[in-house]
Amino acid sequence: MSTLSPDQHDRYLDVLEAAKSLYSGDLDAAMRWMSHPVKAFDGKAPASMVTTRLETDTVVEFIRRLEHGIVA
Repeated sequence: MSTLSPDQHDRYLDVLEAAKSLYSGDLDAAMRWMSHPVKAFDGKAPASMVTTRLETDTVVEFIRRLEHGIVA
């Protein structure tokens, strides 16, 4: 994470907070999920999707959908 620009770092934290919420505050589980490829993101890991705000918003929206039981 040290190679991220300040904006990317902030977006990474946004995704991490959303992932922690998904995993009921479990930081380790959230970080594991973020580091593994996700089919919905064409095999990209959520942690790598902080290059742009659009990517970050896509991940956060995906997490919100999972929290509400909406998979498709």
